[in-house]
Amino acid sequence: MSKSPTLRHISAVCILIAACILCAAPVSAAEFSGSGTADSPYLIQSNADMKKLAELVNAGNADYSKAHYLLETDLALEKEEWVPIGSSMSKAFSGVFDGNGKSVTYIIEKPASRFAGLFGSNAGTIKNLEVKCLISCVQDDVILYAGGICGMNLQGTIENCMVGCEIHVLGNTVYVGGIAGYDSGGLIQDCSAEVEISAESLSDEDVGVGGIVGDTFGTVTLCNAYGTIYANGAESVYAGGIAGSNSIEEISSCTAGVQVTAAGTSDDMYAGGIVGNNHALVTGCEVLKVKISAECIGEGWTYTYAGGVAARNYDEVIDCTSAADVSAFSSMIPSDDNDNWPQVLVGGIAGYSEGLLEDCLATGTVFGEAEGEVFSDPIVGVNDGKMKNCSAENGNVSDDLTPSDDTAESPAPILGILGGLCAALVLRRR
Repeated sequence: MSKSPTLRHISAVCILIAACILCAAPVSAAEFSGSGTADSPYLIQSNADMKKLAELVNAGNADYSKAHYLLETDLALEKEEWVPIGSSMSKAFSGVFDGNGKSVTYIIEKPASRFAGLFGSNAGTIKNLEVKCLISCVQDDVILYAGGICGMNLQGTIENCMVGCEIHVLGNTVYVGGIAGYDSGGLIQDCSAEVEISAESLSDEDVGVGGIVGDTFGTVTLCNAYGTIYANGAESVYAGGIAGSNSIEEISSCTAGVQVTAAGTSDDMYAGGIVGNNHALVTGCEVLKVKISAECIGEGWTYTYAGGVAARNYDEVIDCTSAADVSAFSSMIPSDDNDNWPQVLVGGIAGYSEGLLEDCLATGTVFGEAEGEVFSDPIVGVNDGKMKNCSAENGNVSDDLTPSDDTAESPAPILGILGGLCAALVLRRR
């Protein structure tokens, strides 16, 4: 008798094969419309699609984290806690998210990780997006990175994005910005932020806050920031209208209309119209008529810096203008033996500079007050670098000014101490 398969057997095998093929096929076809490519991106058409994107990326699915997406409608996600896309640096979003001129609204009150933003960690490209958000949280056991677009930008690109956000955070070490909390070698360009930010450290750790980015080791260009910033801490506090701290690359062609306040018991306090602590190039930037202030109530040997462009400059500030009213204050009482002596350094362009200041103009007021020593000047409080073709509205002009021309305002012992602190701070921050 023949053992050839019957029709029923053949049908069963076919069904089994089809099921196996379906199981082996990428689930992408069932998750979103589109193919996830540059020519046919996955379409984000609903809140459910956006949440699904976060779930897939946070699960470590590389097919989704590296894909292309197009937002097709405005999304309102504020009715429940938002879980950011890219929950860690190892599970960062690395694809392309095109906001298509649409907006996303969200809230975060109990962050699931140390990265708070629409995207937690970004190593891809986010563009053409408008974000409205409220981030209000306490994170006392890890470093907290919070930003309207992303908490951490890992060599990613953020371009042509608009943010309107309130961000209020408490943590150990905190980095907060309107666009990104921290930028590690990435690019932020053609972005604008309207912000209300307050950030405070619960311990003796750093606080970095900026209208665009809290701390940047990348490039920030053609960006605008407006609103208010308040940073408070007991260690090092960096606050700036564009960035709290700037290293490696540059901040260029940016405008800041941000009222900046750095406060607390910190032994190093920085408040700047563009950047608090500058270790790179700042060029072609403008600070509008706002208030920039550093207010120290610390004990011990404290340094309080405030500048219309940069609170403290180690590198280059070129072709910048500031109309900001700048002030710095220390209430610390010096001891009789002068071991604890507060220093206040405040200037229309920089509070202190050991780099280059060139082609800069300051038109605002400058004021400093302390029980210790106050170094206050319409251009730079203390200059230990080089200054060329800078001027202030009151008629002060500097031309090729070097430290040797400025020794009356820059006592050598003080500058030596400042230089030592600079080196220690760089090592600690790296």
